[in-house]
Amino acid sequence: MNASTFIALRYLKANRENRFFSWIALLSVGGIAISVAAMIVVLAVINGFETELRNRFLAANAHVLVYRFPAGMRQYPEMQREIGSYLTHEMSGSAPFIHGDTMGRKNYAIHSMLIKGIYPRMREGVQAVADVIRPLSALDELQKEIDLHEAGKPLPEERAIILGHGLAITMEVTIGDTVELIAPSTGENQSLTSMQRFRVVGFYDSGLQHYDNKIGIMSLRAAQELFSMGDLVTGIEIGLHDPETSIEVAKKIRENFNLSVKEWQSYNRNIFEAMKNERLVISLIVALVALVASFNILTTLFILVTQKQRDISVLKALGAHHGFILRLFLKQGMFIGVAGSLGGVVLGFVISKLLEKVPFIELPDIYMLATLPIKYDWRIYLGVATSAVVIAAAAGFYPSWAAARITPTDGLRLGSRR
Repeated sequence: MNASTFIALRYLKANRENRFFSWIALLSVGGIAISVAAMIVVLAVINGFETELRNRFLAANAHVLVYRFPAGMRQYPEMQREIGSYLTHEMSGSAPFIHGDTMGRKNYAIHSMLIKGIYPRMREGVQAVADVIRPLSALDELQKEIDLHEAGKPLPEERAIILGHGLAITMEVTIGDTVELIAPSTGENQSLTSMQRFRVVGFYDSGLQHYDNKIGIMSLRAAQELFSMGDLVTGIEIGLHDPETSIEVAKKIRENFNLSVKEWQSYNRNIFEAMKNERLVISLIVALVALVASFNILTTLFILVTQKQRDISVLKALGAHHGFILRLFLKQGMFIGVAGSLGGVVLGFVISKLLEKVPFIELPDIYMLATLPIKYDWRIYLGVATSAVVIAAAAGFYPSWAAARITPTDGLRLGSRR
């Protein structure tokens, strides 16, 4: 330990002469710790929101959709092979799908529904659904209907359907119950009120209420029969090894295929853009706390310089140069910043754990999540702590420069008047 570091640490310790200063220094450390903890918690919550929503959107939507609407896509197996050969390295799998709106009825209460027809076995390569379908065996019920159709056999009178969790609660149904769906008319001779019966085999729970309150999932063939589509499908779902490349992949598909394309980022782009802007604004607001704490450091060091003018003069009389005095007080500011940053990191981690484990705050439905999500990222901890140390060092520069300008005669003359 060199001399400037030793003296800087010695000045921060409490004794009878500088006990008042030590209290002020402790308050400065507390101010830095609070600002660091606040910044860490805010960024952890915002990043947790973004990560949680991103994961739920990815669980509810394929990475890329290619479709023809309303005409539909007839030769979809050939289209799957063409796209697969073009996206050999990017694509993890593809599966046909059907989207359509209809009405469902249970106990004379009618509810609007978004129907999605899927090919479960193919869809395994597109998207993991184990976390959103319960029981997972419900998908086997849908696949059985696909297998029956491919074997040339008719589908059962009551086809299987998986209902969104919120929709199931609204319709008051449980597994094994039967619901009726309106088959939309496609010709003048077909009744507008024709109904088809479906047996509830499972529930879909993505945590996104605008999906869970409306969606019904059935086999691709059952959806084709419900909407009288024949062999048509709405389009093809594409899964990617890296979901973040979906924008580039969608651009490539548009340029080489005569298809409508939509990537998962575009489904809720406004939400993610709003969260990005909120992160910036809230971070700037919380950073003001660190700025206030830096003024505390400025005041603390000015008080110390005033108290230690005689000591500074003695050090200069013994041969200490300007750089030595400057480093001495700069180090004090850095020590306050380091102590405050370490305390803030610990405090921020403890608060984050409490928010994660104990539901102090229950979010309204508009946020789509029940409690505050937390994401722990060492880069946030390191970045915020480093920034706090830099701010503390910068706050201590002017008092340090003022201390370095004190001459031996000025400090000794002031000390002799006391």
